[in-house]
Amino acid sequence: MLNLTLEEKKVILFLLAVAFCGILLHGLTKLNFRAQQLYAPAANLAQLDLNGISLEALLESRALPEKTARSIIAYRQEHGNFGSLETLKEIKGIGEKRYQQLQGLFFVK
Repeated sequence: MLNLTLEEKKVILFLLAVAFCGILLHGLTKLNFRAQQLYAPAANLAQLDLNGISLEALLESRALPEKTARSIIAYRQEHGNFGSLETLKEIKGIGEKRYQQLQGLFFVK
């Protein structure tokens, strides 16, 4: 075994603690970034045309769960283009609370 002095042991222990904290902070930062991307879409994707967006683009935006995104596209195919954002409330899975969240994400031409 290595014959280290007490001071050398303290320095090694300190360096290991700093490295461990760095690894922990890095992991937490990556986790927070992933969660933020899931719940808050990027600003450049925030304004989407509800009548012109494809299912793929809607899913890519991560603004909605897949089931709700499919419901929006199905509603548009069945009833034609949206006349206003208020029409979103007629889709199953979009209540008043979800509508308030989506109001700033979409627009209707």
